[in-house]
Amino acid sequence: MKDSRVGMKVCLLTETFPPEVNGVSFTLARLAKGLSELGDEVQVLRPKRAYMGSGDEPWQEIDLPSCPIPNYPQLRFGLPCAGRLEELWKKDRPSIVYLATEGPAGFSALRVAKKFSIPTVSGFHTNFDLYLKHYRISLIKPVVEGYLRWFHNRTSATFAPTDWMVEELKKKDYQNLYILSRGVDRKLFSPKQFQQKLRQAWGAGRNDKVVVSVSRIAAEKNLDLTCSLIEGMIEQGKAKKGVIVGDGPELNKLKQKFPNLYFTGCLSKQKLAEHYASGDLFLFSSVTETFGNVVTEALASGLPVVAYDYAAPSEFIKEQVNGYLAPMGNEEVLKEKLGQALDLENTKMNELKIAARKSTQKADWDYILAKFRNDLTQVIVNNRKVSSENSPQTGKCQSSQVL
Repeated sequence: MKDSRVGMKVCLLTETFPPEVNGVSFTLARLAKGLSELGDEVQVLRPKRAYMGSGDEPWQEIDLPSCPIPNYPQLRFGLPCAGRLEELWKKDRPSIVYLATEGPAGFSALRVAKKFSIPTVSGFHTNFDLYLKHYRISLIKPVVEGYLRWFHNRTSATFAPTDWMVEELKKKDYQNLYILSRGVDRKLFSPKQFQQKLRQAWGAGRNDKVVVSVSRIAAEKNLDLTCSLIEGMIEQGKAKKGVIVGDGPELNKLKQKFPNLYFTGCLSKQKLAEHYASGDLFLFSSVTETFGNVVTEALASGLPVVAYDYAAPSEFIKEQVNGYLAPMGNEEVLKEKLGQALDLENTKMNELKIAARKSTQKADWDYILAKFRNDLTQVIVNNRKVSSENSPQTGKCQSSQVL
């Protein structure tokens, strides 16, 4: 039910949105739904695609020009769209624009919003500069880092998901940083989703250990390491099975390299929840996350997590209470921690599973959305104050930034 208060008109501009399956897509859909329920009018600007939605979403979706990402046809790349945005915003001016992409579409929106004096905020959703080494183009890292900083610092606020990420951005001279955490659907992701038939299909008995990992199957997710570690634990007899959930350009390559692991491909949310809850331990070796939604989904499902100590793991995991942490990038320690977790007796493992579930109680979407909405409102108020102070009527010169 919508809030009875008069709301804002919020534009969310993104290059990914459901039905595309990734953490950014799901987060933005949750923001769109939450703001709509709080009484705001939400407009989602995203790349044009064949899927048109169910038609009963509380927000409006608008097509933007785009093209497929090379070697990754599931996703599309937003193209320059200043003309399209001017046409839209002349007719119906938004209260604020949230930019979830720094690409050409985001750059266009930044310029047009400035032209129309529409306040903008941005979300730091993807560590593009960290992705570069996985695609062998590290030479352009200084250029990418410089552009990202320039882009975000020209918005009134940049939202990052964790204290760890905020501190990293501060070191790189990002300004006006806010926290926009990530919640988790604890009704969907729950130990109650356990399926004995699923474990039987994996060939795992009651006392066997099954290691699960969920990820987009792409080079930057470090899945070669994940699969290698799980396979090693199976060979040592510490784990019975390894289950890798997800789809992406590296899937066939990994299937061929690790034939003893079970690759599910893309799953529905219900099936995903069942796979989490039917495993025993979650391994996540990615080093490029801004948050890592799969970590909180696993914890909510009752899975202790073994991961590197940053992003969501550093926020939610307490050593030997609901999981294990390794220093960032230290593969040997990560391997040791995985082995330690798998060596636990059933009684101790069950204690970690209970603690894992309990640790996600703070990941409350209602609280997160209310804070986000309040932050957006404050940005709008501050923008109005600045505009009023700099208006010709006050005798001061109108300030401007050249984009």
